[in-house]
Amino acid sequence: MSKSKQPTIIDVASEAGVSIATVSNVLNRRKVPMAPETIRKVEEAIVRLGYRRNVMATNLSRRRSYELGLIIPHFGGYYGRFAESLEQKVHRFGYHLSVFSAAGMDPEIEQRHLEHLLQRRVDGLVSHGLAMSMKSTQQLVGGGTPLVIFNGWGWPEEIVQLAVNLDFAKASAQAVRSFLNNGCRSVIYVGKSNGMGANDQRIQGFLSGLGNDSEPVVHALLDVSELGVARTLDEALRLSGECRPIGIYTFNDALALEILALCHERGIRVPEDVQLIGMDNELYSKASFPAITSFDMPVDLQTSLVAAFLMKQIGEDLDEESTLLLEEHLPRAIGHELLIDLDMIVRKSTIA
Repeated sequence: MSKSKQPTIIDVASEAGVSIATVSNVLNRRKVPMAPETIRKVEEAIVRLGYRRNVMATNLSRRRSYELGLIIPHFGGYYGRFAESLEQKVHRFGYHLSVFSAAGMDPEIEQRHLEHLLQRRVDGLVSHGLAMSMKSTQQLVGGGTPLVIFNGWGWPEEIVQLAVNLDFAKASAQAVRSFLNNGCRSVIYVGKSNGMGANDQRIQGFLSGLGNDSEPVVHALLDVSELGVARTLDEALRLSGECRPIGIYTFNDALALEILALCHERGIRVPEDVQLIGMDNELYSKASFPAITSFDMPVDLQTSLVAAFLMKQIGEDLDEESTLLLEEHLPRAIGHELLIDLDMIVRKSTIA
């Protein structure tokens, strides 16, 4: 073969000593029985020949791009883990995942993301409920692009068939009950108004957790976005008066860590004077002193459900694992919202 000629799938089949259909099956990761040795021979032949398939032509013939889009609020913490996990899940089906940050919902950046997704003809879209406006998302869905939302509330069914949400309300109610069981007669939620739906869910659960308590409890909802961390702690102490310990439940672990640092600086004992519960189960929640009680985010389960339902919408054949997963969880959906429980990880910030 001359150096100017690009190797073809026929050349790869000849080099590997297999059929053209076998090479195609390996390239497209089709779920057909193939010996590991056969796959190895094809992959080695591809490398030796420097074969590159014409992806554009292949995708046009199939009317699929094998491209998916994921839009998240930012790349840190839970969202970074979510993106990495989802990428692995869709890779099993032969799809590439392009990940975009909402960049604080900047309208110009959002429009660029939308134009890029339309140009790439993505076969499906996954978006965090706060990462893209309903108007922009509807533009994609109106063109027939399947969509799965995660951690989004209030999305109309004409836009999204399924929202796979973590049950922040249930977890928040559990946090409050934990404080009450630990003897706290003052319970404070420190939230972030820019967390919108996720913050609202936490508030809903917080108030629900207080509802069944027979004794009066000092409680308050504080917004760190308005007060800042130092003034938030000041206000929690003022509202609580002589009540000790004070239970402070925070929007996330980063906020709990900031309050913990302030407590150390001021000589406020944790958990004797203040008990802390965060959210996200970040690494530093375990490494801090004392370690912070938090809720673990079931990223693997959430991304497995998102990937399986998206593949189902696209029309891919699901493997047995994905099929069983949907059969187990979809009947639990309320309308088009599927809730996933979070596990509380109890640490020294709530127990002496």
